[in-house]
Amino acid sequence: MSLLYRDSGLTGQWALFTFIMLATLGWFMNMSAFAQTRIIPTVSVTETYDSNVFYTPKSLLQPGTQPEDFITQITPQINVAQLGSRVRSSFAVGGIVSMYAHNSNLNYTGLNATGRLDLKNYADRISQRIVSFGLFGTYQFTPSVTSFGATGGGIGAGAGATTITSPLNVGQVTNRVYTHNLNFGVNAGYLLTRTTTVSGSYNYSKIHFSGQSGGVENQLFDTDGHQATMTIANQLSLRDTVGTTARMSHFDQQGNTGGSSSFTTFNGTLNWDRKWTPTLSTTLMGGGVMTMPIDSTGAGQRVPLQVAPAITANLNYVTFSEGLRAAGAAAPAPFDGLPALEGTLMPGGIMPPGQFGTRLSYNYNVYPSFVIGSGPMKTHIAGANITGGITSKLSGQLGLNYSHGSTSDPQSTFDSVNASVGASYLIGPVLANLTYRWMYFSNMNEQPTGIEDQYAFSKKMVMLTLSYAFTNQSFFRMGGLGSFGTSGTAAPAEGGTPSDAGPGAIPSGGGTLLGPGK
Repeated sequence: MSLLYRDSGLTGQWALFTFIMLATLGWFMNMSAFAQTRIIPTVSVTETYDSNVFYTPKSLLQPGTQPEDFITQITPQINVAQLGSRVRSSFAVGGIVSMYAHNSNLNYTGLNATGRLDLKNYADRISQRIVSFGLFGTYQFTPSVTSFGATGGGIGAGAGATTITSPLNVGQVTNRVYTHNLNFGVNAGYLLTRTTTVSGSYNYSKIHFSGQSGGVENQLFDTDGHQATMTIANQLSLRDTVGTTARMSHFDQQGNTGGSSSFTTFNGTLNWDRKWTPTLSTTLMGGGVMTMPIDSTGAGQRVPLQVAPAITANLNYVTFSEGLRAAGAAAPAPFDGLPALEGTLMPGGIMPPGQFGTRLSYNYNVYPSFVIGSGPMKTHIAGANITGGITSKLSGQLGLNYSHGSTSDPQSTFDSVNASVGASYLIGPVLANLTYRWMYFSNMNEQPTGIEDQYAFSKKMVMLTLSYAFTNQSFFRMGGLGSFGTSGTAAPAEGGTPSDAGPGAIPSGGGTLLGPGK
């Protein structure tokens, strides 16, 4: 515990301060507008078998180290949502208490925090042409993170993620290490004409590492990222929207054993969104990303001007129309748009029987490397997520991610595979979730002597979780929360397909640290 607070430093304090300020701001702004408030405490208990708690090749562990373990995890959480005539706000803050059966020295207390402020109605006082305006943020402290982030949030998530919100989501894996992951951003949209919209966003992200475990000390790089994005979209018809996106990203990286680097990318794409049917839609983004020359203090980290493709392709299919909610036929639920974090208990999860959603995604772009070497990394990322309602109380989920990345100086490649299958069953007010997850990671580095050094491991996890929402028995049913002013037992409504980064997530882009809010 002393390690947690000693290593949290200003990063954790600033994150907590940010969320407290967001929540306080939303509360005061809503007070004058007769805000309605919903508070839902939740708690979950998870039993996990983990074949490799150190995320490290077993051959590299110190003699006598036991990589297999059974973990008990308790996650208390508070979920708060407010709706006023001017401001909508929601946030969730939860602790993660983990206890290990064989490696008690690994016991830790982590933290998840996620929040958003929707200021669109407030902005309407300035101009009715403002179509979106909001702030969002997440903070996570944990010594064990997956390589693909959250899949709709929740316990047992982590495979099938199809949205990139941080360098931690692009497939690269480090050994077990205390990790602080902070994201904060603002987004806005403005209606230029009846069919043309301009939108922009700024996102700040910080990754900080400390306290590696298992006797393995990898070279890790703390990473600070700034990204500014602007998109112009023109609706050609009821089905087709075309446009262009420009992004600038800048990253500063600092190694834990010395050495630093920074690099900047400029990205431009042409975009095409197509709604083929009320249930099937696609997104295509194509263009290029230019990485400016790098002069680094780290050995071998000098990189000349580089130009690479920037490609994103998404396919989304659901058996019910998401457009109903957007068109106003269904009122937004209190926690719509809340950014997802793995391990955070999110509303929904139990879909109506016979309904399912499928999301496929491919992305090729430039992202920062943070393990062994720093600097720009060209990365292919593919994801697939399928979720379906089997009965009124039983839902299933299947997820798969693959990533391949490479750097030129020093020459390095990695391959990462993550797959999961799970089922959720509602037993009265208690949600039971059983998940099996398999991960494989391989990293190949060329040494100055010309010899290739390979770092590879695999691991599997089996997780059984029981979760309970204290003041709302429909918390885990999709659409069960209904709108503000309704009882907690409202019937499930259509709309709100599962999303790996929460509703309103934006497509991934070049050299990016992306957050929710398009």
